This record gives sequence, C-alpha cells and structure tokens, in this order.
Amino acid sequence: MKYTSSIITACLLLAVVMSGCGSSESASTAKAGQSSATAQASSGGNIVVTSSSAHDIQGVRHKMSEWVGQQPVVVNFWGTWCPPCRREIPDLVRLYKEYYPQGVEIVSLAIRDTPTKVKNYSVQAGMDWVMLIAEESVAEEFRLGSSVPTTIFFDKNGVEQARFVGARDYNTFKGAFDK
Repeated sequence: MKYTSSIITACLLLAVVMSGCGSSESASTAKAGQSSATAQASSGGNIVVTSSSAHDIQGVRHKMSEWVGQQPVVVNFWGTWCPPCRREIPDLVRLYKEYYPQGVEIVSLAIRDTPTKVKNYSVQAGMDWVMLIAEESVAEEFRLGSSVPTTIFFDKNGVEQARFVGARDYNTFKGAFDK
C-alpha cells in the first residue's frame, strides 16, 4: 500500500511539473488548432498590449512599452524551476551577444519565481538583458497560456512576428532573429 501511494504521488508530481513547464505543444497552441510545427509561425501581426508592466529584480516597475514598439524585442517567458527553459538559455545568451549590437533587446519575464532566484540564476547563466517578474496579468495580456518557455519576437513597431511555445535551439531562434 505504501509503495502504491508513493508511485501515485510521484506520478502526480511529474504531471504537475510537466503541465507547468510546458512542451513544444502548449494548451494555447492546441486551442488555436496549430501543431507544434506551426506554433512558431507569425501570429498574423497582432500588436501586443504595451500598457502591461512588471517589476524588475530590484523591485522597480517597468512598462513593456519601454521596449516593445521602440526597437526589435524578444520577450521570453521562463522560470528558474523549468528544465526546458534552462536548456534554451545558453542559445539565447549566444544570440543576445550577436544581435544586441544590432539593436535587438531581450526582455525575460520569470513566471512563478522570486527576484532572488531569478537574479542568482541569470547572473550565473550570463543573461545580461532585462529581467522582470511576470504577474498573472502580464501573462494574460501576452496570451501566454500555461506553457513556458514561450518566446515572442516583436519588430520595432511592436508587431508580433513570431511566437515559439516550448524550448527551441540556436538555429530555430536565429531564423526569427534574422527576420
């Protein structure tokens, strides 16, 4: 009996971790009837609500309009607790070093995380870009759904050009950065 309850507990814990972290096919992608192959396609040029705001890891509140609509921006929703998020970070660090001199900014919004954990992890990982803590309202405005990582590319006018739900690699991201 004890063995069975341990197995059930482990399965439930695994289900919670998998649903919270996401995969290459998210609930929001499935609702839209898209496959994971088309999840990266342009969202049809939707303009994001740039009135949303979030605190940085020092506690200062910032509006997304500081970046979105001002320059090309990559908005990355992630979490220090999320293994797929952690896997794609080295590729984002590499791409940031390549594209920041060309005027592209990355803004990361940590989901269900604390400023201390985000600061410690981002410093250790070399994430030298803007770090914010996402509240539920920000995730809703960006139509995030429940999956992280989610990475959204905006052009300099604030028009969404691509959205990736689930972890991606250097080459996949590079194609979106090039556009």
